[in-house]
Amino acid sequence: MLNYLENTKIKQNMSDFIQHAVRQKDLQQLLLEFTDIKNEFPFGQLAYKHYEAFGGQDKQAITQLAAGIELLILSADILDDIEDQDKDSYPWMNVDQGVAINASTYLYTLSTQFIISIGENNSQLIEKLFQLIKWSMEGQHEDLRHMHETEEECVELLRKKSGSLTAFASVLGVYLATGKINSTVESYSICYGVAEQISNDFFALFSKTNGDFLKKQTLAFSYLQRGFNDASQELLTFFSSRLDESEQKSFQLKQKLLEAGLTQYMVSMREIMLLKMRQGIDQLDLPKTKREQLYAFMTKEGND
Repeated sequence: MLNYLENTKIKQNMSDFIQHAVRQKDLQQLLLEFTDIKNEFPFGQLAYKHYEAFGGQDKQAITQLAAGIELLILSADILDDIEDQDKDSYPWMNVDQGVAINASTYLYTLSTQFIISIGENNSQLIEKLFQLIKWSMEGQHEDLRHMHETEEECVELLRKKSGSLTAFASVLGVYLATGKINSTVESYSICYGVAEQISNDFFALFSKTNGDFLKKQTLAFSYLQRGFNDASQELLTFFSSRLDESEQKSFQLKQKLLEAGLTQYMVSMREIMLLKMRQGIDQLDLPKTKREQLYAFMTKEGND
């Protein structure tokens, strides 16, 4: 995990970049409001750690790249929330949607332009950058159109939507350090992104509204729809809000998830992805200590 000072520098770089690049004052202020709520920078950290592992030593350069990555991720998050009509507490959900969409598109263009500028002979970087961005957008389209039903299709969707973005961050960090696109890093980072999203989707079962769960064809929902046991149907009933208020309060969600086998299934799927990630990291031409540090960071082992 990056320390407080390093995270502060990433956030400051994000603000500085917007203030320097955005001339329209109202748009500038709006984008600064959007970035101000960010205090965690997982994609920037991923790039940072890969840059260090592959021998990068220019702290200023990687901090700037991490800031550019986080700005691009923010643009994607804004569009995702608007498309899903989610997270009303976020500032971009409390302004005119047309304004928010335009601000997000501007932020995407700005951050992409900045990222492309990090290398002199960067044709490979540009090709890979847009390949991964397009892959993520295709995944978002499939998600919005509910074009995935089976568990296999759900995993493939996660590879596109989430895996492509984690690969994007890792690959850029390595590129800044070495000037090369590393396909092994790309492959295991996709698995990492899937593992992280599986965790997020599982824990969201305890906090999301029931309508949100049924609105999106998640891996968990696809599993329950197969109806392996009575607990699966009871969970579908619970998430569809077909229980009255007293029944909702008394429903033992954690226990039912175990009885349905969903907890075990989601944990197993995550572990499979982390195993594939570990196998990829072990293939890197890096000292063992560097490989171990990368794995520990990506699995949160030893982090504060």
